Amino acid sequence: MENKNYLILSFGIIFAVLIIAIAFNLNSFNPEKTGEKNNTVLVPDYLVKENSVQYSGSLDSAISSDTISFASDDSQNDKRLLTVSGTATLKESPNKALIVLSVQTVNKNAAQSQQENANLSANVKNALKELGLSDDSIKTVSYNLNEKQEWNALTKKYEIIGYQTTNSIQVTVTDLSTTGKVIDKAVEAGANNVSSVSFALSEEKQAVLMSEALKQASVNAKTKAESIALGLNVSLGNVFSASENSYYSVPYLRNYSMDSAGMGMEVQADTLITPGDIEFSATVTVQFEII
Repeated sequence: MENKNYLILSFGIIFAVLIIAIAFNLNSFNPEKTGEKNNTVLVPDYLVKENSVQYSGSLDSAISSDTISFASDDSQNDKRLLTVSGTATLKESPNKALIVLSVQTVNKNAAQSQQENANLSANVKNALKELGLSDDSIKTVSYNLNEKQEWNALTKKYEIIGYQTTNSIQVTVTDLSTTGKVIDKAVEAGANNVSSVSFALSEEKQAVLMSEALKQASVNAKTKAESIALGLNVSLGNVFSASENSYYSVPYLRNYSMDSAGMGMEVQADTLITPGDIEFSATVTVQFEII
């Protein structure tokens, strides 16, 4: 009898435990009974309903509602684009010349080499001013004092034989017809090297040339895009992006030189310097939307 009562009590305890466990699980799936609240999640701006009405609500409701799709997003390149490049090249006669010449002197004594160079450089500057050039158009661009060495076969080493002083001067000429005369006058006065002659435009003319080249390149790009769109039977929309690349080309003469041996020669005629045209090339790359 005692064993039978013990079994009944054991089954009763097990049954009670099962009832409690089931009740606990049911409460865990019922947020209203446990006092839990739904978490509200805002749907990002790029997510919209098919009827184009923006939705904001709980995540569960959003999932069970109408289908949500991605709207157009430029960052993901959803737009259809047509890319074209237009070019333009303009030529213009230069209105100034840049002459780089130098005075070189050599002496066994460094100080004496510098003094001789200073005297000759002053002579060159005064001679150029006699042609009507201003102080602002004559300026030193570099100055160097270097040892001159020579290999001695007996001692098997280099020996200092003197010092060379070089004063490089840049001359700006606005009357291009006098370019050759300026070079000859400088050589007569003591310049013994003309390293380069280049031609350029004033800043004002450069700005005008650049603006016009970019304008023509842009028109060329648009014309190309319209022709392509017509051939593809599509329509062009707004400009999506645009970029430009420009190139400025100037005539440049190098290594026009005369050694000191020619300084005492009589000049029969002005040196002939003929400037070429300056070219400014511009390329404009444009992306148009296709609609």
